[in-house]
Amino acid sequence: MTPPSHPPPPPEPDPLAIALAKLDPAPHNLDWNVLMFEAGRASKFRALWFWRITAWVCALVACGLAYAYLSR
Repeated sequence: MTPPSHPPPPPEPDPLAIALAKLDPAPHNLDWNVLMFEAGRASKFRALWFWRITAWVCALVACGLAYAYLSR
């Protein structure tokens, strides 16, 4: 039978880890309402362009029909 061995000594702490542990976190300056507004705007970007183009096409068709009606 082998005698019980002692566990190896723990490694010495990393100097970088010690220096990072001493730092204080910076304030985030995050406005939740602005973040949510911008996320909503970005998610609807394609839908807005679709409706804008649709409105322009309808306006052009209406102008074309009005021109055809009035030029007779």
